[in-house]
Amino acid sequence: MKPRLRAVAALSILPLALLVALCAALFIAGCASAPPALAKEWYEIGNTWLEKKEWKKAGEAYEHALDIDPNFPGASFNFARALAAAGDYKASLKILNGLAKQDPSNVRVATARAYALYKLDDAKAALEAYRRVLDLDPYAPDAVYNVALLELATGDAARAATRLDELSLASPDDGQVFLALGKARDKGGDAKGALAAFEKAKVLGKADATALARMGELYEVDRRYTEAMDAFDAAVKADSGMANAWFSLAKLKLVVASDSESGLSALKKALDSGFSDNKAAVALMDEPDLAAREKVLELLKTKGLGE
Repeated sequence: MKPRLRAVAALSILPLALLVALCAALFIAGCASAPPALAKEWYEIGNTWLEKKEWKKAGEAYEHALDIDPNFPGASFNFARALAAAGDYKASLKILNGLAKQDPSNVRVATARAYALYKLDDAKAALEAYRRVLDLDPYAPDAVYNVALLELATGDAARAATRLDELSLASPDDGQVFLALGKARDKGGDAKGALAAFEKAKVLGKADATALARMGELYEVDRRYTEAMDAFDAAVKADSGMANAWFSLAKLKLVVASDSESGLSALKKALDSGFSDNKAAVALMDEPDLAAREKVLELLKTKGLGE
């Protein structure tokens, strides 16, 4: 699954007040003096449209500014922003590549470029670009988070977990960080550490259905059955189509809690959601403490399971 990176501040509008600083940083020929008045007017018009989320109109205004002054970095940057907002990340990246060549140390440009690469599904290039952002600004929390997610997505769970663990100390109220940390620890084989991070993410209101279901599995392994049932219940409430979570909830209700009514209801929902693991179904039928055995088998048979 593609990670959901954070679109950081570098993708926001570059106001005219920051133009002088960007010009000084980029050292673009012709940028030593202020842009012509008409170019600045078109630039401000573009910013107005961008704030209103009128991406096409914003882009057209920035193009007018650049026609008047091709060496207008603020217009170039915000034009790239408008293109990205409209979904044209390829065109946006082309502009950002040019700006990055003119000033490789510009954090705003580097961050926007990294995000464009991510949106173009080039995870490897995006990861390297975000690492470049961290070289420029080691304490940029959104960049640290994005690097960690890309490292996790590209198979380096241990490195991702290390980054996220450090970030969690700096951002103890960021539930998304703890959610990502749980997934990184889990992928790296640290089940107890993963559960602790997921629990923190849940407290902060950021545990997704996948994390909740995984919490249920980890609780079940530790024989914390009441907590496991609560976690599976929360998972299916977050995503009613999670067939495996419904089945796990049904198993615990039927075997541990002896709650035939709730257990049969959960089992039916598992089957209706597409549950098809016959090995697990047979194992359920083999449970000596299974409640409502005949009704369970009857339900399983409707999908060709349990025998």
